[in-house]
Amino acid sequence: MGNLARKLEADRAVRDAARATFDARYGAIKADMEERGIAGRVIDETLEQARDMFDEAVDVAESNPGVVGGTLAALMLWFLRNPIKAWFDTLLGPEAKWKKEADND
Repeated sequence: MGNLARKLEADRAVRDAARATFDARYGAIKADMEERGIAGRVIDETLEQARDMFDEAVDVAESNPGVVGGTLAALMLWFLRNPIKAWFDTLLGPEAKWKKEADND
């Protein structure tokens, strides 16, 4: 029985140590939840993920400046497509429209 008693005592010591570690961690989480609440924790996590995504975007932009520049130029042209069309219509004048319509007939 002496061997079983020592084994039981060792198992209880391991269990108690694990319980103390768990209680300490649980107490820290509980205190943090009372201090910041769930919303604060969600906001902190969201901000951390946003920072990580921004850092990754900066790394991609630094390693591929041509692709980023081309994409930005294409977006600018797309957003300014109507003013550019109006400028070309003004540049060519109204007679260019008549010539174009006459050629189609």
